Amino acid sequence: MRKPLLLFIIIISSCSSFKSGLTIPANETFILGESNLKNYSAELVNTSNCEVKIRGEKKQNGEFSQGFRLAPKGEVTIYVSSDEVIKFINNNDQPVKVNVKLNKEVSGMRYIKN
Repeated sequence: MRKPLLLFIIIISSCSSFKSGLTIPANETFILGESNLKNYSAELVNTSNCEVKIRGEKKQNGEFSQGFRLAPKGEVTIYVSSDEVIKFINNNDQPVKVNVKLNKEVSGMRYIKN
């Protein structure tokens, strides 16, 4: 009985993900992954009626690495390397809400004014 239970616990813990509802205030940017040291993926769902700009930049020099505009009600999966940060840029006059599901824990996040 112990072996099946242990196997079940290992499977569940290896399949973990981190979900969060992210609200980006009007004319602000949310930066994700500044202190992160590993590659990760993120499933993004824009639950708002406004688009949000997603921009990947190299940590060392701020050089553009990837980017797109996430349309209202849009969904996408992005892959982020350990040397990148992802910026959620809200240039709207109202808050934008994005559901974020990360495949692992990501450290280093903050808001800045646009």
